[in-house]
Amino acid sequence: MLKKILLLILILSTGFSICANAEIALNFNGFIADEANLLSEEVENDLNMTLWDLQKKSGADLAVVTLPSLNGRSVEEVALDIGRSYKLGAVGKNNGMVYLTALNERRMRIEQGLGLEDKIPVSTLENIMNNDILPYYKQNNYEKGIRRGTYLLAQTIAQAEGVTIKQQGSCPPEFSAKNSSQREHIPWWAWLIALLAFPRRRRFNSGSFGGFGGGGGFGGSGCSGSW
Repeated sequence: MLKKILLLILILSTGFSICANAEIALNFNGFIADEANLLSEEVENDLNMTLWDLQKKSGADLAVVTLPSLNGRSVEEVALDIGRSYKLGAVGKNNGMVYLTALNERRMRIEQGLGLEDKIPVSTLENIMNNDILPYYKQNNYEKGIRRGTYLLAQTIAQAEGVTIKQQGSCPPEFSAKNSSQREHIPWWAWLIALLAFPRRRRFNSGSFGGFGGGGGFGGSGCSGSW
């Protein structure tokens, strides 16, 4: 009888260990895992360069993830799994953040690590989600919503960590119905001036990216939304 009880405890503990160490399988390009194919290569490069600068100066990791589906799981559960499995944020600081978009369920989540909980109020994350991201999502303009959301979240983390980061690429303006109904018409000569006036964008070198920081402490602080 004792042997059976010990065997049962061993089986249960082994199963728990396997579940605890399970990782959600994502194909990260730097800080971005665009599994739903919502971002262009140029946008990914610009965001990666900005997030790389954030990591170098503060140790903070902001992982931007898009998924075609949550496969029956909650957006909160998946975001926590990503933050913990990929060990976002610096060791000892746990200053990671997950920005997750699930296309089929039309759900999103901003999850922050334990080290950011006392520095960034959840109300600040909710403002970014409701005023800067979801208005674009509701128009199915996911790329602009992700761009604006990522830049603002990166700047918010940088402020909380007391650093100044360099933003590569342009942040879309706050959404308005008027702007969305008007196509931008830029004359050919404006493109020529832009090419001559500004240096070429730096390219993100994935070979120089050392991976996430090794933290992974997440306690479930963040906000979720739908569109």
